[in-house]
Amino acid sequence: MRKAILLTLIMAIKWALTITAQPQCTVTHYDEFSGMAQWYVTQIVQDKQGMMWFATWNGLNRYDGYEFQNFKSQKGDGVDIPSDRIRDLILDKDGQLLCSYDQRVFRFNVKTCRFSPLPAAEEQRMLQVFNQRSYHDKSSDMPFEHRDSAGTLWCIYRDGRLFYQEPGSSDWHSHPSDISPMSYLHYSLTDREGNVWMRSRYGIYKLTFGQQKYQSFEQTGSDQVRSFCLDQKQRYWVTTRDERTIQLYDNRNHLLGYLGRDGRLHANYTSFGSPIYHVMQDSKGVFWLSSKPDGLFRVREGADGRFCIEQYCHEAGNLQTLSDNEIYYTAEDQHGRLWVATFNQGICCVENPWADQLVFLNKDNGLVLPIQKGMRVRQIHITPKGILLAATTTGLVVADVSKAKLEDIQFRLHRRDPKRYGSLSCNAVMFVAEDSRHRLFVCTESGGVNQIISDNLLGDALDFRHFDISTGLSSDITLSAVESGGLLLIVCNNQLILLDADNNTSASYDTHFWGRMMRFSDAIPLLLPDGRRIFGLQDGAITIWPENMKKSSDTPPIALTSISIHGDSVNLAVNGLDTLLLKKPEERDVAITFAALDYRGSGIISYAYQMNDNSGWVDIGKEHTTTFLNLRPGTYQLKIRSTNSDGVWVDNTRVLTIIVKPTFWETRWAQLLYILLLLAFVWGVIYIFRYIRHIKHQQRETHEAYLALLNARQDTEASEQTQKPTKPKMKPDDEAFMQRAMKFIEDHISDLDMNIGDMAEATATSRSGLNRKMKSLLGVTPLDFIREARIRKACAMLSQGAMVKDVAYACGFSDVIYFRKCFKAEIGKTPSEYRDENYGK
Repeated sequence: MRKAILLTLIMAIKWALTITAQPQCTVTHYDEFSGMAQWYVTQIVQDKQGMMWFATWNGLNRYDGYEFQNFKSQKGDGVDIPSDRIRDLILDKDGQLLCSYDQRVFRFNVKTCRFSPLPAAEEQRMLQVFNQRSYHDKSSDMPFEHRDSAGTLWCIYRDGRLFYQEPGSSDWHSHPSDISPMSYLHYSLTDREGNVWMRSRYGIYKLTFGQQKYQSFEQTGSDQVRSFCLDQKQRYWVTTRDERTIQLYDNRNHLLGYLGRDGRLHANYTSFGSPIYHVMQDSKGVFWLSSKPDGLFRVREGADGRFCIEQYCHEAGNLQTLSDNEIYYTAEDQHGRLWVATFNQGICCVENPWADQLVFLNKDNGLVLPIQKGMRVRQIHITPKGILLAATTTGLVVADVSKAKLEDIQFRLHRRDPKRYGSLSCNAVMFVAEDSRHRLFVCTESGGVNQIISDNLLGDALDFRHFDISTGLSSDITLSAVESGGLLLIVCNNQLILLDADNNTSASYDTHFWGRMMRFSDAIPLLLPDGRRIFGLQDGAITIWPENMKKSSDTPPIALTSISIHGDSVNLAVNGLDTLLLKKPEERDVAITFAALDYRGSGIISYAYQMNDNSGWVDIGKEHTTTFLNLRPGTYQLKIRSTNSDGVWVDNTRVLTIIVKPTFWETRWAQLLYILLLLAFVWGVIYIFRYIRHIKHQQRETHEAYLALLNARQDTEASEQTQKPTKPKMKPDDEAFMQRAMKFIEDHISDLDMNIGDMAEATATSRSGLNRKMKSLLGVTPLDFIREARIRKACAMLSQGAMVKDVAYACGFSDVIYFRKCFKAEIGKTPSEYRDENYGK
């Protein structure tokens, strides 16, 4: 009896310790291996923009939470700095840094990142200030005290020991420290986030203070917690998998005992003997324990506090027993029937679960399941309206179990349809949750959370709204979900997510929030009687007060840390910029690096940027550099925003105006010039086209006129009866040339051996000159003109009734057949046909 009382007292003390949030201090060490230029630091300052500056014996070091940048004297910079050993550092009233060297003081402009000397009088005054500071620093050997935002008082000794005193207590408690005892700490400053920065013999230390957000659940060993259950007496049950225990606690978090297979609660550690995956209490107070691989247990509590335990397993050949011994879940419908989820043989149903002998109906003796073999069911949820939704590895099973007769119940399987976006995102369904507004959410193994948006749950195809990584969720692996404060609290494998489905926003609670790596189990979170929520882990369980899940609203400023243009050297003096002017075409490739100055955890800060208001925000995750290639001329508004170190998006938008100057050929004047040139080109083309048409028309008229003149000379009778053709107007030289050519053709038109050489000689020109002249004046070659003249003469003779043979010889053709061929090609008719049609007219 005394032993049981002692164990109970010990557990009560442990619970009292665990439900109180414990102060935490995280220590981070920086030295040359972290990127600093030198490990010996003489002073630390935070400027007005929030940037950290470290004075070292190798110049100034700037730290933005990601990288260290070194600034010191350079060759030819015109500043006579005696060495790079900075012995002290002060931030003046203008926000600039005053650096103390060996009996010299120089000003460092944090915007231009350049050193400059001080006037002599001001330098002497500052030397006195630095000497006085040095004296006080060496004379102080007391530990440093710091009160954090939670009111905890911390005492930090120079050898690295840490002690804390909680609010309202006078007791000091030791805190584990990662600081080397040989560090010999010197306090430098407390930054805007409450981090304490201390110098040491080797580098610097940053101390970040906070409260442990969770409490570890006290249990024997480190085993996977598999399930929780709050019963009608406000006791809660906790089961483990490998150790196979069932622990009962009262509403004041006192351990009542370990449930044994004998039905008793044991004060000492006792294994139940079977791993329990789920505990459910039905409407009559009977407990149902789902076990893998030991079947189903019915547990009834007697008036004496003892439990009557009955085990039900699959019996080969007996169809009225369980269809499988791997049981994951049980649920009760409005008719009092018990529905059992098995991991290999689908769903079983017990119509009267309170009978002495249980009869299990399954796929082999009454239930018509959509998959008759190998259906693995993880969980069953039944809505207030009697709609059953079963989470299986092959999809979501839906049925109306409000019907009194089992034979009237139809099961439908909903799977991922690759051709339909609104279908289930993943067939491996883990859990189905329903909130107070009766919205249904389906947790999947790798497809995030799917909200059912169909009004008719019994339809052939359900429509889903997806919440996953592509919509802003931080994980696609979702194990279970419960409602918390009107939001959906989702359990993932290594984090928790709080989802606001109405606004599609979420907050993640990951390693940074917990201060350690968490691997959550499939246990459904449970709200305890004292208001805390308990979560199962792969190695135990944790509890957390809902108010501890509130995240910080701190708004860190965003600093520009570097700009690189066209891959050239990096410019570090850019934090003061509000406008970036790019004048040359080769300057249009720009890489911009930035940082949200939150030194509590810069590694988890996420960023997004927007280029002009008409474009959307681009989420770039943890990256803090963005690159723009081949920017077009114009003015851009680059906006950058970020989360804080708690992962909350805050209003800290930094705006940088980027002006890309156009070259002359990209200005409006150039565009106008292009238009004028285009119009001039089009006009030139039109002019040339019309000119060519005019020339060709003129050539055709001249051509026809000279052919008519030639015919008129040869037909004296026609010339007397008809008006004589007029000569076309042309230059005297050209007219004389044509007269000679016409005279030659008229005299030799019937000669069989007439050739171009003779004609060139007659016209006093060369063969090529003759060809060019005829082409330019008439648009045809000499041979073409002679051929047309002969055909014209042939037409005239045929019209007068001459014989074809006589016409051929008279027109210079030695072969009548060849004459007929040429005549038809030119006129379209044979000589005989032409004579018959035109003779006598």
